[in-house]
Formats: sequence, structure tokens, C-alpha cells
Amino acid sequence: MPHSYPLKSVNFVSSHYMGVTEQTWRKWVLSMTTLLLTQDGTILDAVLLWKHNLDRHFEGVDVCPICYSIIHASNYSIPNLACKTCKNKYHSACLYKWFLTSKKNLCPLCKTPFN
Repeated sequence: MPHSYPLKSVNFVSSHYMGVTEQTWRKWVLSMTTLLLTQDGTILDAVLLWKHNLDRHFEGVDVCPICYSIIHASNYSIPNLACKTCKNKYHSACLYKWFLTSKKNLCPLCKTPFN
């Protein structure tokens, strides 16, 4: 936030999109900017709008059973690799590390071969 806020507008900057597409990210930033500049919104209003968008976007997305997170810490992806037997979804990086350390390509939960 600029030191001269509210005389200067707030600028939203981030290099990671954290589980959303760049287009979705830009749409959210535009809606927050519009709220602050044209609708006399507060920064709290913008943060609440951001939280609402995130909650709605990730609604129904289950956590990865390996790392217990929705968004992976290093590549900011959501769980997208599903086991064909138990239907649990994993981050690709978590599953890769699991296979590497266990030296088997079995599902961590149901122990069936993961293809």
C-alpha cells in the first residue's frame, strides 16, 4: 500500500496466481480496483471480495491427502491427479515425491497401482 493512501490508489502485484488462471486473477484484481476507485470501497471491502472469490473458486476442491493443502506450496497448483480406484486427488509434485521415497507407484491411500 502506498504511503500516501488514499491520495494514491492501491496497486495489486503478485507473481504467483496460486491455483487460478492468469485471466481469473486479472478479473479479480480488476474487480477489487473497481471497488476501491469507483465504488468508494475500503481496503477491508477489497480483501473480503478477494476472500469471497477464493472461497467460491476452491469450493468443493479437496485437500491433497499427502500434504493436506489445497494449493501446493512450491508450484501453486491444486490437486489434479486422481486415483482411478479411490478417486482421491493429489498434487503431481506430492505424488512424484511419494513414488520416489516409497519406490513404488501405489496410491498412498488404497495401495492400488497408480497409472
